[in-house]
Amino acid sequence: MGIFDSIARGLGSLRPLPDKELEDEREALRQRYVSSGNVTEADKLYDELHRYDGEMTRRANEAYARENPNPPEARHREHGWYLPNDD
Repeated sequence: MGIFDSIARGLGSLRPLPDKELEDEREALRQRYVSSGNVTEADKLYDELHRYDGEMTRRANEAYARENPNPPEARHREHGWYLPNDD
């Protein structure tokens, strides 16, 4: 982990974390959320869980884009998108 990753992590960024560590921290956060008795704390933990989910989704989308650089084109039906084929 370089100096810029340390600074980013200190500012709250989730990008420098490896995937496994991100999943572990999210699970610990989820368990704190589930066991929380305070509504205000639970609300903050809920928002933090969504931040972790957003980062995990971003990483999954980037991995998919790397694995599939040329996605297939959309297939159209013979008579158009929304017209039936029963004529």
